[in-house]
Amino acid sequence: IEGMRMDLKKSRYKNFDELYLYCYYVAGTVGLMSVPVMGIAPESRASTESVYNGALALGIANQLTNILRDVGEDARRGRIYLPLDELAQYGLSEDDIFHGKVTDKWRSFMKNQIKRARMFFSEAEKGVTELSQASRWPVWASLLLYSQILDEIEANDYNNFTKRAYVSKMKKLMSLPMAYGKSLLMPVSLQQSGLAKV
Repeated sequence: IEGMRMDLKKSRYKNFDELYLYCYYVAGTVGLMSVPVMGIAPESRASTESVYNGALALGIANQLTNILRDVGEDARRGRIYLPLDELAQYGLSEDDIFHGKVTDKWRSFMKNQIKRARMFFSEAEKGVTELSQASRWPVWASLLLYSQILDEIEANDYNNFTKRAYVSKMKKLMSLPMAYGKSLLMPVSLQQSGLAKV
């Protein structure tokens, strides 16, 4: 609800701290609420806090990906869900977003934003392995499919002003067996603790 309130009264974000808070409210909380539903694997040796941190990271990663995919669409509605201070660091302004021209400055900025989103996906992966096995497949599928949107933004030469990055149906289908395979892996906490049976 707080995220929806922010949408009503806020259309700019000064820095990543502000943007992170927005992502937390609209998506991070969903990740946190999903953990009790999904369940933690009984054999997991991970702390409950670390599993929740992974779920939070997945929510943040998904929302950051939404933001990067929808830059042009949001700009046409007068909204910029990007850290203004980081735009300035790359010599970019609000006008550059509204004009929607892909430049070397924009590409450099986007590379950094995508790198950050992938860091959150990487953090999320640690938590997914600790979920109950029955829940891992759909969560892995979501993670893989969403992270591929970042690949498509890159494939579009960072033109998220007029091109909408989407994952093809074929790539989605190919991701499902990969997600299933990952869901069968033992929790990372078991691998790290050396308690897994050989």
